[in-house]
Amino acid sequence: MSSARTVYHMRLKEIIDHTPTVRELVLETENPAEFSYKAGQFVMLNVPQGEAKPILRAYSIASDDRNKKGFRLLFKFVENGIASTFVWALKGGELLNFTGPFGKVFFQEPPTEQIVFLNTGTGLSQHICYLLSKKEQYPNLRYRMLFGVRSEKDMYYQPELEALAKELPDFKYEFVLSRPSEDWKGKKGYIQNFISEFDYKNIPTTFYMCGNGGMIKEVKHQLIEVDGIEKTRIWAEAFD
Repeated sequence: MSSARTVYHMRLKEIIDHTPTVRELVLETENPAEFSYKAGQFVMLNVPQGEAKPILRAYSIASDDRNKKGFRLLFKFVENGIASTFVWALKGGELLNFTGPFGKVFFQEPPTEQIVFLNTGTGLSQHICYLLSKKEQYPNLRYRMLFGVRSEKDMYYQPELEALAKELPDFKYEFVLSRPSEDWKGKKGYIQNFISEFDYKNIPTTFYMCGNGGMIKEVKHQLIEVDGIEKTRIWAEAFD
């Protein structure tokens, strides 16, 4: 693992705008030439501040950890946010500085029979990283994902999730919309209202949660306090 003090200079190869408020950056290592990390980790973007010290912002990596030549990151736009202002001004081709990797929310091995991913907004990044990194090693697990966003226009990454659903024999994902239109036929409300569908009391299950702190707190309460699920089966990273 690289030391946290190494500053990686990464070239911005591509910008993908999934929605007006979600932007993906595709980065390639320039110097040092290789960047190693484990699925579930995050990096610190060094946001330049002129003469002052850069401001650091944490982002989970959203790509396959077997690729040592770069990674992808997902950003959610925050009005007047220092990092958002910087990221949304990028045009492509720039050199960006990162430190890392950081974090210890790894994919637990040996895995349980069922893996449940609960994410909101750009919390998806960590779970995409697990799926891309581990799919060849563990193709036959029962993977389930609930992806919480506000409305239909906030939905993204369907092509990537569909590709995983074709590749993995037992991967199912559903969007949960807190403010859908009247035409929406899928799940409505909040992720935490639907976890009982996974039959985790009877199937050995590991939960991974990334995103809204309120969602994580409610799910943890339900699983640990109410249902008596072991804490070692629950892994979470709050993005607020």
